[in-house]
This record gives sequence, structure tokens and C-alpha cells, in this order.
Amino acid sequence: MNLAYNSDKRRYVRYELLDYAAMSLNEGRDSVNIVITDIGLGGIQIRSKSELISGTRCLIHVACMDGTTLQLRGEIRHATTVNNSELYSAGVRFVPDNHGERMAVAEFVHQVFQRQADDLAS
Repeated sequence: MNLAYNSDKRRYVRYELLDYAAMSLNEGRDSVNIVITDIGLGGIQIRSKSELISGTRCLIHVACMDGTTLQLRGEIRHATTVNNSELYSAGVRFVPDNHGERMAVAEFVHQVFQRQADDLAS
């Protein structure tokens, strides 16, 4: 497994990840279970059994190792069906409201990177 990758259009390096999370849509009226498949400073790639619509604002709820929940604001930038499955794939761009939220994104991405680096070293 590659630790990180970067395609030509990406502004930030992405790190592969397989993590379960929840996502609130429509200002919290709807909740969707998701799997995060990669992450970078700019956003995440997710999979879901629920149809996702481009342009929708969302709040991703990620359980942290210390028992807290991290909330990441985002916007679904693109969504497609996954061939030969009942899943949807979506790219979500982070849209933090303030410096504290930007720092939370950076710290979470750093934790993912550090965890993968530690796994490779052991």
C-alpha cells in the first residue's frame, strides 16, 4: 500500500485510509454512514450506500483515539456510483469556518500520516 499519492490535479498529497465515520447532511436533518478511503489537507474521498449529491454541505463526524469526536465541515464536490456495487463514491472538500477548524483538519491529517509512518516502521 502506498503511504501517499498525488494526482496531477490535486493541490495536496492524499493518504490512503480506511476509517468509518458518520456524515450529517441537510443541516443535520439526515445522517449517513460513510467509509473514508483517503484524506489530504484539502478533503477526503468517501464511500457510502446512500446517494450523495454534488454541492451538498456536510459535517463529517470522526471518532478519535481519545474518545472524542472530530467534526469536519465539507462540501461534496463530485459523486458517482461505484461500478458493480451498491456504493456511491464522493470527493468532499473541507470548508472550515475558522482557524480552529483549519487546525483540526491539519492535526487529523498529520495523525493519519504519523499512524501510517509508524505502521511502516514496525
